[in-house]
Amino acid sequence: MSKKWGVFCALTVGIIKAGMTAELSVGMAEISITPDRPVSLAGQFHQRIARSVESPCMACVLALESREAGKEPEQAIMVSVDVVSIPAEVQRDFRAYVAARLPGFDTNKLFLAATHTHTGPTLDQNRFSDYEDAIQPKEYLSFLYERMAEAVVKAWEGRKPGGVAWGLGHAVVGHNRRAVYADGTSVMYGKTDKPEFTHIEGWEDHAVDVLCFTDAGGRLVTAAVTVPCPSQVVEGISQVSSDYWGHVRENLKAKYGQDLVVLGFCGPGGDQAPRPMLRKAAESRMEKLRKLSRKQELGRRIARAFDETWEAIRQDIRNDVVFAHRVERFEVPGRIITEAEYKDAQNNYRSFEKRLETAKNLQEKSIAQGRMRWFKRTVELYETQNDNPPINRLEVHVLRLGDVAIATNPFELFQDYAMRVHGRTPAEQTVLIQLASPLDERHSYLPSARAVAGGGYSAVPQSTPVGPEGGQMLVDRTLSVISELFGKK
Repeated sequence: MSKKWGVFCALTVGIIKAGMTAELSVGMAEISITPDRPVSLAGQFHQRIARSVESPCMACVLALESREAGKEPEQAIMVSVDVVSIPAEVQRDFRAYVAARLPGFDTNKLFLAATHTHTGPTLDQNRFSDYEDAIQPKEYLSFLYERMAEAVVKAWEGRKPGGVAWGLGHAVVGHNRRAVYADGTSVMYGKTDKPEFTHIEGWEDHAVDVLCFTDAGGRLVTAAVTVPCPSQVVEGISQVSSDYWGHVRENLKAKYGQDLVVLGFCGPGGDQAPRPMLRKAAESRMEKLRKLSRKQELGRRIARAFDETWEAIRQDIRNDVVFAHRVERFEVPGRIITEAEYKDAQNNYRSFEKRLETAKNLQEKSIAQGRMRWFKRTVELYETQNDNPPINRLEVHVLRLGDVAIATNPFELFQDYAMRVHGRTPAEQTVLIQLASPLDERHSYLPSARAVAGGGYSAVPQSTPVGPEGGQMLVDRTLSVISELFGKK
């Protein structure tokens, strides 16, 4: 770890203390981030231009503040965004963009988190080379910043005394998507009807973390719902879609009022998917009998889990709670590329280079270019890692809200790390949010040690800039801050 970052972290730990019980102020807003023009969709290697909207992509905002006489106020602004991921420059530039409109707010305590829908707008201009007649990503960002800023300012300026209630529900949404075979190899979405199939690689978490915010009269005004699964049921279509989160919002608004703001957060789900690996035929039959699509069915399950949880926790709404918000920035080591992985990346790069030369349409061209960039990065890392060992810079937000801990990470985090946090946390309930607040240009998947051993997409170097060593450092740092905020060693 560099001396610069080590000193910064030591200072951060030394000057921030856990909050005391204080009256909570709450603000909320939501806004569509869907443009009225064709738009490129991120989430696949190939280019897709959406010319219609299946369901709008949204930015949903929750603003929190508590004040104690004679002390600096504690603050947080959380923004749930229906995109596949948040580039580091988008987090950075949006904070700068909105800073002047938020007097008195420390924009370091604002974070963006992606729901990981694969049918949201492309934010990276360099992701594809040809956008046809669609809005250019660099132009779309101006639209995105203005829309999000409108919602953020509305939430912050509209904060009023309110209450919070929290609880834990359950719904089967995510399934581990890595199949393991007799030779020890693993494959994402691998076939399970082969004789050599032995088991599914890891854990599946069916928790639904619920945070409910009310006005001073006890009326439900905001719901923050965290599900440890990406929203990619319809990941391959060429329409704008918020995937299953659109149905969650529809269901909850229908029951609790159209002005209810619903923030959807993606919990650790690097090895999870909203489609089953086993019992596929039976699952499909039940959806047909219910006359629901897969994403409608998941929206129904999540909404039902919310209903059951809210019914229980509404008897325990708190207006005065401990509130603290820590922002940690630190480094973890990047993954070291082996010689065999380097040669494999070289060979694959040359293969896709040849495919680019013979590409006949935009889709074939964009796939070849995407894969070439993917493998080229691994080649370049190997060639520089001896003189310049790779590092990954992280920004992690850890909040205490009453008896709940909330902790972010920027990765597609495998469940093995989530298990370690949930097993060791001193908080009564811990909410983990992935794909949030990026600080480095490369985060992507953070695989478990068993996934690295099995290989396959989501565990190979091209998609994993940080390996298990860095994952454990993330776990330990997160738990250390949670323990401090809860007064534990």
